[in-house]
Amino acid sequence: MEANESLAREDALVEAVGVTKSYRIGRREIQVLRGVDVAVHPGEIVALVGQSGAGKSTLLHILGLLDPPTSGEVRYANKPVTRLSAARQAAMRHRHIGFVFQFYHLIPELTALQNVCLGSMMHESVLGWIARRREVRDRARELLDHMGLGDRLQNRPNQLSGGERQRVAIARALIAEPSLILADEPTGNLDSETAKEILDLIWSINEASKIAFLIVTHNERVAQMSDRIVRLRDGAISKE
Repeated sequence: MEANESLAREDALVEAVGVTKSYRIGRREIQVLRGVDVAVHPGEIVALVGQSGAGKSTLLHILGLLDPPTSGEVRYANKPVTRLSAARQAAMRHRHIGFVFQFYHLIPELTALQNVCLGSMMHESVLGWIARRREVRDRARELLDHMGLGDRLQNRPNQLSGGERQRVAIARALIAEPSLILADEPTGNLDSETAKEILDLIWSINEASKIAFLIVTHNERVAQMSDRIVRLRDGAISKE
């Protein structure tokens, strides 16, 4: 179904309120987002759709605390986080948000197992990582086995297919047990059969764990499978 304004904002897991984003190129200001209000609720899958250049990836990065808005506010569990220090934003991002990208963003020098462990290492102190490294590795192995990659633990990204790389990326996003996964065109670089497998995996994860997903997609089939569709047009939420 399309975005429903009657959904209670108090129940939102993450919310953008009046978010704008602009960039200056020389003397020219490019406005990408124009007062966006949008929320994702616990356990739901939301598709974010729109033409290229509509601002979808920009909004995803702002909601994921990777990029600050020019104005407006981002809230997690109804608490404003836009003005938190960079360190506190990073801690929140690493503990509560997972990311899946079209081109995987795996570290080429690391094995599949090491790439997944990296998702946990990023928010641990050195001593914390040393104390938990065996537990984290066991969890990473469990996730990769669940992804059907139990025999690919020591393979590097260039030894894996596109679908296998995306499964590693999904496992990395899951290792910290986030409440929200932000996925930017997660099937955009895959053939149709592999894309269907990845989508089936995402929906099974959502059903089993109730992790919320916000998925940027050009694929209308993906959008129609979702609980809710949010359409961006020219940097604003479309009411159509």
